[in-house]
Amino acid sequence: MPQLNDRIASVVQDTPALNGVRCIGEVTDLHQNSTALYFTLTDGDAELPCMIWAHRYREMDADLKDGTEVILEGDIDYWVEGGKIDLKPWEVIVVGDGDQAAAVERLRSELEERGWFDDEQKQRPPAFPERVGERCRGHRMTGTH
Repeated sequence: MPQLNDRIASVVQDTPALNGVRCIGEVTDLHQNSTALYFTLTDGDAELPCMIWAHRYREMDADLKDGTEVILEGDIDYWVEGGKIDLKPWEVIVVGDGDQAAAVERLRSELEERGWFDDEQKQRPPAFPERVGERCRGHRMTGTH
């Protein structure tokens, strides 16, 4: 398998169309450690994993968080050991809050207005539930589909 991963990496690195790509989307699943910042870029239909080295991110004029809409420019990279493709941006332009973050905020506001987050609406789950989930009506569970 290492030889195949090496071949895939060579194809990715030697394909000019995968260098200097530019895309726009919304940051989701953001997490970081001392080495790198990891996140997923999504446009609502497709997702692309992204990684920025920590030292490079510190030099950027960007404060990323989940829900931030960004324009990224960078290279597509193939991580041989993990067998994963991602975008490694060298430029990040923050556009603002993304559509998905705005939709979540609108829903949160609507539910808050309805009182769904009020303490008196909250219930404690039973210590010993009588059932978990619901049985499919009209379908027998046979183990085959």
